[in-house]
Amino acid sequence: MRDNFITLLSEMEGYAIAHNVPIINRESGQLLQAVTATTTPRSVLEIGTAIGYSTLLIAANIAPGGKITTLEQDEDRILVARQFLAQAGVLDQIEIIAGNAGEVVSGLTGSFDLVFIDAAKGQYLDYLYKVMDKLSPGAIVIADNVLFRGWVLDNQATPRRFRTIVKRLKAYLDFVTNDARFDTVVHQTGDGMAVSRYQGEANI
Repeated sequence: MRDNFITLLSEMEGYAIAHNVPIINRESGQLLQAVTATTTPRSVLEIGTAIGYSTLLIAANIAPGGKITTLEQDEDRILVARQFLAQAGVLDQIEIIAGNAGEVVSGLTGSFDLVFIDAAKGQYLDYLYKVMDKLSPGAIVIADNVLFRGWVLDNQATPRRFRTIVKRLKAYLDFVTNDARFDTVVHQTGDGMAVSRYQGEANI
């Protein structure tokens, strides 16, 4: 089973390279798996499915009977993700919702024990605002690529076309590291990953 899992991940990595699909890198993927395995969430929201690579990493470590709701606006990538997740035998645990995440999140019901954000980098804080009323007590929010090629922490000038993204990622990190409702650790892993534990509204 483990060998099949690793083989499938390698196949997905090859597909991502061949078709220029951004997926979480291996180092960050290991951290994602470790956090998920530690928290064993029953209800997960993933913002940004792509081809289902990180979805599969999460699915392998959620609680028995757990469910992942994952959002993706690219219909072609959804088809590929379904194929890979079916191949892994986890598709019955996963609901893929097509659409713009910024619009879809607000309409979701229920609560989530873990949220993984890996979509439009400039929208991270907006996604978080829209999901906050759906976080379970002690929920974990993981955001990938928060250091964005090192420019978020670098005082040197950011290339003009990335300045808005970098500014908004800095705003996301500022919020999750200074708002009393979150306890956040920013890992240097990969392109930077922020792991935030939701402390609840009582901590405002």
